[in-house]
This record gives sequence, C-alpha cells and structure tokens, in this order.
Amino acid sequence: MGINETGVSRRSFITGAAAAGVLATLGLAGCTPQDKQTASAATSGSDTKWDEECDVLVVGSGYTGLAAALEAKNAGADVKVIEKTARVGGNSALAAGDFAVCNSSVQKREGVQDSVEQYVDDMMVAGLHLNDKEKCRVIAEKSNETWEWTIEMGATWAKNDNDEYFLYPYGGHTVMRSIAQGDGGGANVTGPFAEKLKGLGVEVETKRMLTELVKDANGRVIGAIVHDKPSGNDVESGTPVAIKANKAVVLTTGGFGRDLAFRQAQDPRLDDSVDCTNQEGATAESLRASVAAGAMAVHTDWIQLLPFMSPDEQGYGVAAFYTDGQASYAPTLDVATGKRIVNELTDRKRYADAILKTGQPCVQITCKKALYDGGSGLEGALKAGITTEFSSIEEAAEHYGMPVDAVKEEIARYNTFVANKLDEDFKKPIPDDAQTIDEPPFYGVRLWPKVHHCMGGVKTDLECRVVDMDLQVIPGLYAAGEAVGGIHGACRLGSCATADCLVNGRIAGQNAAKEQGA
Repeated sequence: MGINETGVSRRSFITGAAAAGVLATLGLAGCTPQDKQTASAATSGSDTKWDEECDVLVVGSGYTGLAAALEAKNAGADVKVIEKTARVGGNSALAAGDFAVCNSSVQKREGVQDSVEQYVDDMMVAGLHLNDKEKCRVIAEKSNETWEWTIEMGATWAKNDNDEYFLYPYGGHTVMRSIAQGDGGGANVTGPFAEKLKGLGVEVETKRMLTELVKDANGRVIGAIVHDKPSGNDVESGTPVAIKANKAVVLTTGGFGRDLAFRQAQDPRLDDSVDCTNQEGATAESLRASVAAGAMAVHTDWIQLLPFMSPDEQGYGVAAFYTDGQASYAPTLDVATGKRIVNELTDRKRYADAILKTGQPCVQITCKKALYDGGSGLEGALKAGITTEFSSIEEAAEHYGMPVDAVKEEIARYNTFVANKLDEDFKKPIPDDAQTIDEPPFYGVRLWPKVHHCMGGVKTDLECRVVDMDLQVIPGLYAAGEAVGGIHGACRLGSCATADCLVNGRIAGQNAAKEQGA
C-alpha cells in the first residue's frame, strides 16, 4: 500500500525569519522542498523581466481552474491557463464526479425535500462544525444554478433507462441530492470545458509549474514565475518563465495528497504505508508560494482518507466505482471478528476511522441480487482482480480468513435489517429497494482507506480573494477549490468537492475578470 515517490526533495532550508515563522505553523520550518528564494518571500515586480502577459492567470486545470477560466474569458478577460502535468484535468478528471446539488430538478422529480439549511447542516456535521458556515451556504445556494451551467458549457451527466438524470446515494447526506456522473467520471466535465475554452481561443498550457508569485511595491500580486517542462515535481527543474497578470492570478491547484514529506509534516501518521488516490501532481509547491507571498494557511492537518478503497490496487483505481455505491446495500465486516463495524452511510471520516481501528483491511460482502444499480462498476472490479466471486458465504469467509460462523450469523442479522428496513445496530438508512444477501453468486472486496482530499489550504473571503495573516485581502490573488482551506472543516462530504470547485471556481473567475489591476 506504499505511495510512489513524488520527486520532491528536502534539500533546501528556509531563509527569512518572517517566512520561517509562518511556515513553522505548517510544520515545515527548516526542511522543505522548495528553493530558498521562494521560501523567503515573493519575488519583487521591479526585479522581474516579463516573458509573457495576460489579464488573468489561472493555475491548475481541474474543475475549479476550467470553471474560473471560462467565466473570466466570457467576461472579456485575456486568460491564460497553466497545468503542471502533461494531462489536462488534474484530480477532477480522475474523480467519480458526482455533484451534490440542492433543490435540483432531479430532486423535485423524485419528490426529495431539501433546503439550503439542510445542505449546510450536513456539511457542518461532517466537518465537526469547524467549517466556514457562510462559505458552505454559498455552495448550497449556488449549487443548482452551477450544475445547470455545466450543462450549458457542454458537460454531460449520467442518465437512467428513461433518459433522465438520477441521484446517487452518499454517506453523510440526510437526503438524496448527489447527481450521478457516468462512465468517464469527472472527465465528462473537464473534457468539454477544455474544448469550450479552446473554442474561445484559450488552450491549457501543460507542463508549466508555478514556483513563485510576484508582487509589486504595494503588495499586489501582479504575476508569477512558472517553470516550463519541469522534471516531475522538482521546483528547481525546467525553464523559468515570468508571466505578468494584469488583473489577477487565480490559484486552483488542488491539494497536496501526493506530497509525502509535506502531508506527513501535517499528520505524521500519513507515511508511505498509506496510499493516495490523487494524481502525481498533487503536491504543495503552490501552497508554499502562497504562504511566501503572505497568505494565511488554515486546516492543513485535516486530511481526508477515502474509506472504500482497495489495498489490492495502486492509487484511485477502480474500486470506488463499485464499492461506494454498494455502501447503502452491503455490510462492511471486520476480518478478525466477522462483525459489522460502522454505519456504512456515515461520513467518510467516521467510516475510515472505523476501518483503521481494526488494524487491517475490512471486507464488504454482497450478492448479485442485492447489488446497487445492477452492479455498477462490478465488471471492472472483477477484471482488476480486486473483487472476487464466491458460491457461498462460507467460501467468502474462508477466502478472507474470517470466522465462518460469525460471518454467517452477521449476514443473517443484516438480512433481518434489510427485511424490516431498520438497522438496529448502526442506524444506517436501509433503501426501499434493498435486497437480502442470501443467493449466489456472492462478491467480496477488501477495503482500506487512502489519502484523498486536503481540507487545508489558503484562507479566502466569500469573493475567493486570498487573505493574509492579518485577514486582509492580498490584492490580485484569488483561490478556489481544494487549494482553499476551511470550507469543509474536519471532513468533506462526498460529492461536495464537485460543488465547491465549480461554484467557487466560477466566483473566482468572475471576480478576477473585474479587477482593475495595478
């Protein structure tokens, strides 16, 4: 379950007392993977010879960056989008991509009663009330108009046999509100968005990594130093290019889940024995550059683990496309005891913590007739070898080294909960269409959490403007999506990242385009 090396070194030491003090709050004073100039301060505009110029520089090409770029371009700004990896889309292109939408037409068709208040409350409960409540409210209020906007921009979403959009069950949500994404996941959004931008004359420039922000004498961010064609995540490789941003720089660089040294500085438990779902570019250099430019960083030690991942494949893999949907319908069992350990529809933190507490991978068991959505994702999971088919419960228990009698008793007990639509042990809501697990073929898959989402990042106001240590706006600098901290508190609800990234990406792009510049 080890994580691949990120290519980030520890060879440089921080200089500059002010930056060292700030970076010490991130657990990084004295040992970080960036060059000395970046660590100590943002580059001065008066010392910079510009190589390229634009109005709005968007850093990152996932949901957030593409949404920001579309809005800024549609507002008349000259937009440049850079992406550090060779592939457009970031983590978003790999994600399942479902979208938590409040008061959607899909909910109304299905008779689901929802409200902004309930959406916000669900986020706050999962986040242990550490969330920025007003930002949660913005996401809830703007989620539906943003989902409809994605369709206008060419994004596609899954449809059922009746050619209708449909809702997908997610843990931690008190009502069904997550609009399902189809085969291809988040790429069904990032691909069309990138094509839309291309049609507007903006092509994402890949293999360009942000290393420094440039400020003028008044403290305004007026551009950035990026490294063209870097070697992996090495901030000292590649050719430096100075890009002037006449209006603003928008940071949409995601989290730092693949930055082993950085994430372990935040949470020492997350060493190389803990795998990660993120793409290789999810590292912390843009966060370091932001802090060096004076930005406040918050909640960097709250790092979410995705509970329903398989230890039998690397990275995100294909497990979640099967196991996530089955959580409403199937039990998760402790290998040592054969007993259930959790409400499988709780939030991700509680689910992951319950699995980790057992000290070894747990097992999700179900059967063909009990599968959600006819077994969406099952074929891929079987083909990948992470899910196994069995002719009996006994065979499944023996395969995973579980006490056979205990497993049989637990499945029988779970079946009574399904029949009565009442979970007496963990209070999991039992779906109306749930079926008992009692006919072959049976299916089993091991579950073990992986690093997935960083709740921490730079602090912003409601307009997506980055603020400094005095809570004052840093002119010319915006951020949105996973690059921002404080929105989700201790734990992000599934499908709320899509909402956060798209809603706030749009806000950042709209506001960046309105800037008057220096």
